[in-house]
Formats: sequence, structure tokens, C-alpha cells
Amino acid sequence: MPSRLYGKAFLFSVSFIPVKKFLSGFIVVSVLVVVAVVFLSWKMKRDAIETYNRYLANAPYDVIIVPGLPYDTGRQNILLKVRMLWAKSLFDKGITKNIIFSGGAVHTAYIEGKVMKTIADSLGIPAEHTFAEDKAEHGNENIYYSKKLAQQSGFKKIALATDQYQNSFLSSFMEELMTGVAQLPVNVDSFTAYDKELLPAVDVRGAFINNFIPIKERQSRWERLCASLRKEIGEENQ
Repeated sequence: MPSRLYGKAFLFSVSFIPVKKFLSGFIVVSVLVVVAVVFLSWKMKRDAIETYNRYLANAPYDVIIVPGLPYDTGRQNILLKVRMLWAKSLFDKGITKNIIFSGGAVHTAYIEGKVMKTIADSLGIPAEHTFAEDKAEHGNENIYYSKKLAQQSGFKKIALATDQYQNSFLSSFMEELMTGVAQLPVNVDSFTAYDKELLPAVDVRGAFINNFIPIKERQSRWERLCASLRKEIGEENQ
């Protein structure tokens, strides 16, 4: 073989080494990411089950708080269905006597708390046992304003009832500043069954806001992040 061919083969083998290292590193990182995601998902589900069972021992509760989600007349959000049907299940089983649905008009022109109360009434939950909180724009505010409404209504034993993902995000806020509020999260294994069900069609015109401005046009992403993480909440934030 001519020397120049040896030279080309050598250069090719040398240039191929970084590519092999890159591919090996990419595969290792990808595997680690997958393992981490699987582990975190398993841990979150386990924590949700353990948390639910721990607080279930203190049932029944006077009221549960169910945080809202954006309402879209064109489709049914799976997390909205999960939270609605989970709340109904807790009520039907006697785990809670009342339900507060929390959320203002945040991303769409519909007041989330009012929409969810309307749906709950259509699901057969007696209207006198459902309430709407319409100020909250973030998860921490859902708990703060709903707890305030619950106390004003004379409810003493209060619990948060939401999906495992939001519950995990809010747990530190609750443990620090919302002591006394129990946690009844629904774990991901129930999602598939709830997603197969359809929520009833309801008239939500009473929850519609004219001249609505979505939160993304009122606050930057940074402002929304800070608001969702802040510990001190009060009427001045509204």
C-alpha cells in the first residue's frame, strides 16, 4: 500500500476516535437520564401513595381543596378530568364532606374554580357541598385563598386533593406555611382509568370573563415563576 494511503487511513482512524468517544458518552448520558426519570417517577408515585395513606387515617375531612386548570371548550384536559373525578371519588367515599374548587381566569377567559364547581354539580355532587374560589393564579395561591375561604366557612379539617405531580411541587410550601392542611394526592396509576371517562357538557357562560387578558401578557415568565414559588401571599398580590 502506498505511504499516502497509510497516511489517510491513520488520519481517518485518529479523527474517528473523538466520534467514538462522543457516541459512547452520549449513550451513557442517555441511559443515566432514562434511569433518573424512571427512578423519580417511581419515587413520586410511591410518595403519593404513602402520603395518601398517611392522611387517609384522619378522614373524614370537612373540606378538600382542588386546584384548577385552564378550561378549554374544545377539548378535555386529562389532568382536569383526573382532579375532578378524584374529588368526586373522595366525596362519594365519605373521605370529605365538602369541596372547594380553586382558580381564577388565568390562561383562558374562564374562571377555573367556577367552571369546576359547575362540572362537579353536573357530576351529581350536591351543590351545597361545592364551593368556588376565584382569586388564585398559582398553585400556592390555590392553597392560601382556599384555606382562607374554608376557615371563613367554618371548616376545620382541610386537605389538598390534586395529582401527584402538583402535590409534589406544593408539598414544601404546605409543610412550611400551610401546616394543618392534609394531603390526599391521586397517583399516576389512576390516570388511565380517569382519562377514559368524559366529563359532562356544561353551560360555563357564567364563568366567562369579558375583556380577558391572559397571565402571559400580564406577567413575564420570570415573574410567573417567582409568584409560583413565593412563600408570602396576601391580598396585595392580587
